[in-house]
Amino acid sequence: MKKKILATALLATSLVTLASCGGGTSELSIFLYQDGHIYNSDMDVYKKANEYAGISLEGVLQKYDTNYDSIYNLRGKDANLVVNDQDTIEATALKDGIFLDLAPLIDEHAPNLKKFFDENPEKKAWATASDGKIYGIPFYTDGQTAKAFFVRQDWINTLDTNKKLPKGIDKSKLNDLTVEQFHDLLRAFKNNKNLLTTADNIYPYFDRDSDFAISELASLWGATAEYYLDGTTVKYGAIQPEFRKAMENIAQWYKEGLIEPDILNKSTEDKRVTLFAQNSGGATHDWLGTTYSFNDDVYKANLVEGFEVVCIAPPTRSDGTKHEPTIRKQIGTVTAINSSTSEEDQIKLMRWIDYWFTDEGHDTLNFGIENVHFTKNGSTYTFTDKIINDRNTALTNLYNIGAQLQSPGCQTFTYEEAWLSEEAKTAMSLYQDSKNADGTPYLNVNYNKLIYPNIKLTNEDYQKVNTSRSGVNNVYLEQINKWLKGTQQINDQTWDAYVSAMQKAGTDTITSTIQKYVK
Repeated sequence: MKKKILATALLATSLVTLASCGGGTSELSIFLYQDGHIYNSDMDVYKKANEYAGISLEGVLQKYDTNYDSIYNLRGKDANLVVNDQDTIEATALKDGIFLDLAPLIDEHAPNLKKFFDENPEKKAWATASDGKIYGIPFYTDGQTAKAFFVRQDWINTLDTNKKLPKGIDKSKLNDLTVEQFHDLLRAFKNNKNLLTTADNIYPYFDRDSDFAISELASLWGATAEYYLDGTTVKYGAIQPEFRKAMENIAQWYKEGLIEPDILNKSTEDKRVTLFAQNSGGATHDWLGTTYSFNDDVYKANLVEGFEVVCIAPPTRSDGTKHEPTIRKQIGTVTAINSSTSEEDQIKLMRWIDYWFTDEGHDTLNFGIENVHFTKNGSTYTFTDKIINDRNTALTNLYNIGAQLQSPGCQTFTYEEAWLSEEAKTAMSLYQDSKNADGTPYLNVNYNKLIYPNIKLTNEDYQKVNTSRSGVNNVYLEQINKWLKGTQQINDQTWDAYVSAMQKAGTDTITSTIQKYVK
């Protein structure tokens, strides 16, 4: 009797397998967005993957959708394929059980991904949740340098010609600026508005990343608003004494009109596009490759004649060091399969995931379609004019065809080298290879140690941290706004009250919880 039941089960399994390999095209759904770009079944890159897997994959997001987090909770997580950040996917899986453990499917139906995991055990560990299961397959990023400081070289040249450049600043030696000189340069922008622009306003310093703008500026005074490791001890930067000192300086810069008034306000627009086109933005801190793109022909018609933005090394701090607070995360988003998906379609979706780990899938993800969007000669990749042109930036063109959208797979920095200008490549080397006198690198190499994929919280701890983080962020933003805009002064009384409120909101809960996972 047992043998008969077993035989029936094996037959059923084989039928499912046969159906998955030779059945009709399945109509399935996907939740995927990145930097305002959403999945579209007409994208050339996804046409390839969908054909490979034998599926018809439609996006659940529409062009007019903007509040992606809300849509994820309302309907996005119910899609057959869900692409989101790893902590969200794993927390949802651990709490609600709606995403599959992909390990069995990988063993049976994803030979290329299985081979990749076998050859890269560390990257398999990054994909593994705290309970030992794999709920999402990552987009493995490549490269180190993320953001950098930029200034308007054309404005500096104008100041120099008119003998308005602050004393001690050499227009050809901007990598040697101290924090004080950087401040003086921004003030020179402000005080010489009529020389530099006909715009109604001038914003010497701006930053489109409202979530991290203050923390990134705070690095100029040896502080951070993020969680960090002091040796092996987890600390929260925004309540440390050095952050108070940084905040005092930032508030003073703001009072002097050196910082864009809306720097803490989220915007759906790229402020670089707006403020450079208006000729009103002087300096910023942003992604290196895309910011250098503003010097290219694609933007030329919208910018003033002679426009030039250049990367500078991080300004030298009072202790003689230079520091860049960002570095690229080791993984981007991860892709999960909803457990409500039929077994037959689970296999097809795993085949879709596995495609990106084939040689063809790897090239398609990074460069597009061979002989259409790129050509290859050995290990050298060259983009065609469908990607490199004067109508859009290369990255925008790649996104438009689905390349570099964070599907599962491995990014290669070669894709970026293929469109970066020589100036951008030199600047990346400056940030990545340069070191301080004590041998420490400019880049914040410890950045990844306290974020996914290296910290794997249990469901209980994730919920605890997430609840506390919400309260902490509210207190932080409310107080930073008061100090920045001068409605409250930074003094012993307001600082102590702020630290107390932050601790009450949960900073100690977060640091003590994360501390358990530090090795």
